[in-house]
Amino acid sequence: MRLVPLVVSMAALAVSLLPGTAQAEAGSDDRSGGIVVTARLAKTARTEQQLAPNLVTIQSAETIAKYPDINAAEALSRMPGVALSIDTSEGRFVNIRGLDGNLDGATIGGVVLLNTQPGGTYFNSAARAVEFDTVPIGAVDRITVIKTGLPDHDAEGIGGTVELTPRTAVGLSHLFADVMVAGGVETFKDNPFYRDEIVVGGPIDKAHTLSFMLTQYLHNDRRAFHDIEAGYIDGQPAVPDKAFGGLELRNYDYHRQRFGYSGEFDYVPADGQRYYLRASYAGYNEHVYRNRFEIDFDGNAAVNPANANGLMDTATAVKTLRDEDETHKNLVVQLGGDNHWGKAHVEYWGAYSRASYDKHFDYNSTFANPNGYTIAYDNTTNPNYPSYSVASGNGLLDPSLYALASITNAAEHDRDQEWSGAASIGLPVGVADNDEVKFGAKLRFRHKVANPFTGKYGYPGSLTLAQGAAGGAITNFYGSYNIMPKISGAPLRTIFDQSGTSLTLNTGGFFDDDEDVTAGFIQYKGDLGQLGVLAGLRFEHTSATYRGIGAIVSGTGAAATTTTGPISTAHRYDNVFPTVQLRYAFRPTLLLRATYSTGFARPGFYQTQQNTSVDTGAQTASTGNPNLLPTYSHNFDLALEYYLPDAGIVSLGVFDKEMLDYIVTRGGPVTNYAGTGNTYVVQSYQNARHAHARGIEANFVDHFRGLPGLLGGLGVDANLTYVDSGVAVRADQPSVALPGAFAWSWNAAVFWEKGKTKLRLASQFESSVLFGVGGSRATDVFQDSRTTLDFNGSYEVTDRVQVFCNAKNLTNAPLRFYEGTPSRPIQREYYDVTLESGVKLKF
Repeated sequence: MRLVPLVVSMAALAVSLLPGTAQAEAGSDDRSGGIVVTARLAKTARTEQQLAPNLVTIQSAETIAKYPDINAAEALSRMPGVALSIDTSEGRFVNIRGLDGNLDGATIGGVVLLNTQPGGTYFNSAARAVEFDTVPIGAVDRITVIKTGLPDHDAEGIGGTVELTPRTAVGLSHLFADVMVAGGVETFKDNPFYRDEIVVGGPIDKAHTLSFMLTQYLHNDRRAFHDIEAGYIDGQPAVPDKAFGGLELRNYDYHRQRFGYSGEFDYVPADGQRYYLRASYAGYNEHVYRNRFEIDFDGNAAVNPANANGLMDTATAVKTLRDEDETHKNLVVQLGGDNHWGKAHVEYWGAYSRASYDKHFDYNSTFANPNGYTIAYDNTTNPNYPSYSVASGNGLLDPSLYALASITNAAEHDRDQEWSGAASIGLPVGVADNDEVKFGAKLRFRHKVANPFTGKYGYPGSLTLAQGAAGGAITNFYGSYNIMPKISGAPLRTIFDQSGTSLTLNTGGFFDDDEDVTAGFIQYKGDLGQLGVLAGLRFEHTSATYRGIGAIVSGTGAAATTTTGPISTAHRYDNVFPTVQLRYAFRPTLLLRATYSTGFARPGFYQTQQNTSVDTGAQTASTGNPNLLPTYSHNFDLALEYYLPDAGIVSLGVFDKEMLDYIVTRGGPVTNYAGTGNTYVVQSYQNARHAHARGIEANFVDHFRGLPGLLGGLGVDANLTYVDSGVAVRADQPSVALPGAFAWSWNAAVFWEKGKTKLRLASQFESSVLFGVGGSRATDVFQDSRTTLDFNGSYEVTDRVQVFCNAKNLTNAPLRFYEGTPSRPIQREYYDVTLESGVKLKF
């Protein structure tokens, strides 16, 4: 907590040093010099949403700043229809209207954002979901969730598309600088963290034709938490339902360094003429030490006669260390123009986008105990904290009995890059009021590579855990467990590196794919009295080449052999995307929208993977399917919106997404597999005939300024989404909810804003959701429901100085997964509360 008084002292110092005359925040009238730049203001964002021809939700930077969120994923999760997926206590992926991030789109300034880590996406193997935790919120003016796409948008995004609008200084009359410095503590282990953000910009010349905007972001933390994981023996009723296959007690220590840099240069030589160059570079590096104590059971569990809720089984134990370092980075560079020449409105740009994932090393060291034990355990009385005891055997927690058995290392270097360009022309037609016909084209050239490498060294020496420990024993793991000393990582790295063990390509995780898209569109929009009409058509041609190293089976029966070799498959397909979107204004603040739109999601890069894994002994195989079709969706929306003063809104909408060729994992017997003459059980990906996601979305935002006295500061910002979804993930069984489709999600914030003080208490809820499809419903994996409570408070000391404080996860909500039923948890991570305070300065 030492950083808290430090930042408060800095605020006091800043007050004493700053002159009395204040300038307003970028985007306000005081600083605009007659050209008001208001993209960052809540009232302007709401007006833009109101006037949009399609269904969108816009969150301004002003509103984002009222929550304790540190990245774009967390900011997105406050918006209607958006659900959050977290990792190590921070938001990472978002789902829109029941569709996971692999089925949604993401752009920044219209340029497609790419996926950094193909193997890290949630809910399926698509390797397309954007990790929004790589995007700092200070780099954007506003966030838009496009729920009904237009013909001039990319067709990707069945659930919706996230557009991040970069910061700009166009229209400002003076140079400015905004500085934020903050620090706090992660209370699980009282680890401190630091965060800062610097933004400078404004006009360069006296005529204000040239302007610039530069941003810098830094966030260092040392997140620590415990995790209890379990595996179960399946085979009921012969095996008890709660029988452990393994129990893992994991202690995590992270050091994460987030960074972000962005900039924009604009040239506006005359009204209606603009040229720009912008770039964004953001990501993070993290190093993790994971100390793990693992008990591996034999799978012959019997009821413990001394405890009706308990079981007994024979087991062995190991102690392991994972010592891993990785970097995620996203780069976008864009050059473009926006010109009005006569009656024509011409827009054009070219861009380069690159996402990368580098796992620099991933050492996993195993200390094995040769002794056998009989373990009695109870994972029924309290499934979240199972208890165990040693019924027979000595030295389960004796570090001297655990000897180094092996060290593995892994590295990975993945690249996802795209060159793209777009141009469009809009012309008035004169058939209706404010009408325009617009047509244009876009080209995208994408190349995505996954390069994983692995190596294993069997240690021949006699190093014990007692000799390789880095410190005292962890005897208070969740207050109940002893997991013995932490393991020292550096000496084990040295042992592996000096062994001469080389890393070889893991062909099962390798792919090298091209995906090129040629698109064209035409759309018309205009007003017929109170009725606004937009109609149009988009065409996209996809040309993909999927490359990998696959398994080739030769011979039959016991003589069957498997060899590997390069495989390449080309896939071409064309799609047309019509839309009709109607907007009826009963009056300017009361709107009815009715839309039909279309969109699709291309197959995932792991789903189309060429690699095949074959077990000739068990006669099983798993493989990708390069002939998968994209999932195509017909989307229907009906929404009623009533706009209130002070950026308020009351809205209610229903939506229906009818999807064709939704991709599922399926397996079954294949006779004469690969010419072997034998029947193999082959698991792959297939297009299901039909899937759906239907739901209701409600939103209410209002500041009750009409209430008397202090009550006039009260307000509510709340939204609710319900999604009913279904697909037949197994061909012979009824449909189940889509993976990643949260049935219920809501946000509910109560705020008090009056004068210089702003206070906000915000809660989020997401219901349990299917996370991964198993062999049966009993082995499907679910992410459990989660309710969080956060607080943000701020006070404007002067027009130039604001102090603030945040408290996140006041409910200590865990990240919890279970298999089949909630009573079979397989993972639960508790993070405790994160406290932060800081100061914002304006120059």
